[in-house]
Amino acid sequence: MGHIVKTPASTWRANWRDPSGRQVAKTFRTKKDASAFLATVEAEKSRGTYLDPSAGRVLFRNHAGRWEKSRQVELTTADAAKSRMRCHLIPQWGDWPLNKISFLDVQAWVTRLSGRLAAQTVISCFSLMSSIMKAAVRERLIAVNPCEGVRLPSRRKTATSDILISREELTGKLLPEIPEQYRALVLTAAYAGLRWGECAGLHWRSVDLMKGRIFVAETAVEVSGHVSMKPYPKTEAGRRTVPTPVLLAAHLRRQAELVASGPDDLVFPDSVGHILRRSNFRRYVWKPAREAGGLPSSLTFHGLRHCYATWLVSEGVPVNVVQVALGHERASTTLNRYTHRPADYEDRLRSALTDCDPVAEPGSADDPLMKDGDL
Repeated sequence: MGHIVKTPASTWRANWRDPSGRQVAKTFRTKKDASAFLATVEAEKSRGTYLDPSAGRVLFRNHAGRWEKSRQVELTTADAAKSRMRCHLIPQWGDWPLNKISFLDVQAWVTRLSGRLAAQTVISCFSLMSSIMKAAVRERLIAVNPCEGVRLPSRRKTATSDILISREELTGKLLPEIPEQYRALVLTAAYAGLRWGECAGLHWRSVDLMKGRIFVAETAVEVSGHVSMKPYPKTEAGRRTVPTPVLLAAHLRRQAELVASGPDDLVFPDSVGHILRRSNFRRYVWKPAREAGGLPSSLTFHGLRHCYATWLVSEGVPVNVVQVALGHERASTTLNRYTHRPADYEDRLRSALTDCDPVAEPGSADDPLMKDGDL
């Protein structure tokens, strides 16, 4: 049990031992306040919810640094978090003691960010902040997470969110402008739905030209200009076999003639046989070809994967089958993120009902409104 003593300054010091047995003290202006505090401390100790009053004085930057070093995540995830931490979290919260960060402080911060950043960026920054503060709760530095209940901006599609191209535009406008050694790469994204890293990390041992299929088993990762191989795809569902349509199969056979095609060789290497860097491909191949083909500047290489999903669904392929081809763990991801409204959706809706019985022209003898007794 704790006890209270009067100090030479006529204040009252509450003394107690924390759960580890360490002696702790806190001074109050009145004996009543000290007694009430001690009662709370003893109750928290018995419930197992005791917090050291000084623990919350840890600065956000110090706790965030420990949190960052302790977690195990992919290189790309860690790099993105480090960028958000440096640009948005540390400038705002770095010198704040954890126990001084309140719900309203966090809500005001999110509101300010929403005024100058895209909703997805704000949500990502908040998610990082919430994870750090949740760890502080588990570390028993603070009692509650001040991020709980904060309202976030809603994700809104922009005018360019649904930019897709047709297969005719792909083969007639974009592909002719792509240098020959990179055409199979573009088709692998558009006709097999592979992500950039899956394309860049593809080896010939994973390509079966005879049976017309690609086995996705590894991926290339580019972080801060450094490229490395990861021996597994983005998710467990990402390890998959994807069939190659006739056009893609033909270009892959041509690719085997253009580059070294031993089992351990890359299918899409750079000019010296190393892993192709996305930034170089975007700058020297993708953007010039897109511009020369007269295609929207908002069309990205990853957009070809969206095209692939939309084309398949539009052709009547079941969503669960498309899900497997894309390597998604949930069909909802396929529907919500990777299928878009096709350009000819109005014609599709009209043609869907063309086999209904024709309706009599208004005012004709066959019009039921003109029958005797109806007026």
